[in-house]
Amino acid sequence: YDGEAPLVRPTVGSPELDLRLDTENEELKKKLSALPALRCAVGTSYTMAVQYGRWLLSRELFDAFGCASPECCSVIESLSLEETAKMTAALKARKLKPFAHLMTTSAEAAKIVPKQYQVERPILLTQVSCQSRYYMPKVERNVCGNWLIGLGTRPTLDELSSESWASKFYTGLIEHIESFSGNAAWSFINQTVYGMSGYRANPRKIFWFNNYGLRSMHEGAGGVTYHWAPTYSVATYFLVCCVCVDGRMCITISSSVVPQGELQKAV
Repeated sequence: YDGEAPLVRPTVGSPELDLRLDTENEELKKKLSALPALRCAVGTSYTMAVQYGRWLLSRELFDAFGCASPECCSVIESLSLEETAKMTAALKARKLKPFAHLMTTSAEAAKIVPKQYQVERPILLTQVSCQSRYYMPKVERNVCGNWLIGLGTRPTLDELSSESWASKFYTGLIEHIESFSGNAAWSFINQTVYGMSGYRANPRKIFWFNNYGLRSMHEGAGGVTYHWAPTYSVATYFLVCCVCVDGRMCITISSSVVPQGELQKAV
């Protein structure tokens, strides 16, 4: 691709990407007050201090701060156009969202590995993009960058592999995003407005699930697929990254807990 890549971070004065918080959003305005700021400064700082204090000399904390190079095993898969279309049609007929389907099937894969490599009650981390939701002027959801906020909960592996649980989680997630409420609002205020990431989980207990939905590549790229997983500093129990690129579902699964051979057999 010989063209110029689009900006991925807001730049003051840029005609292409100069964004501000959407202060016309009444729900957002109501939550940008002194009380949430105080909660972030005191509550989040205290919780992080307590949680990190537990692991002061742990391997996980060294990983989190980039002091160690965790071993990370990965498996990738790209469905064909026909396979992706068939899967999509089957899910539509069942009125099941791809998000819920991909979450449950990846959790089933996590349950296949030997018990010694399983985390029965992982920390579910999923990320949502805010680039077209809480900023002005409105932009298309077509770039990557510093737009993601992390949301979490603590299910069991059985719940993660349940379509009803995953569908309910997805419905609640969308409701919180659209109404700027719940964990979506709290995480956005913490991370984006006041710079408090709230990252305090033991990485090797995290089930990191991202479904980026539909994306397209420049036609000159020649039908590439896209796979991403962290191979540095963040050593998660199970990471699942899904993105449908030009009609092909691309899936990446990685782990710093499950060995390469077991991961390949499970997937």
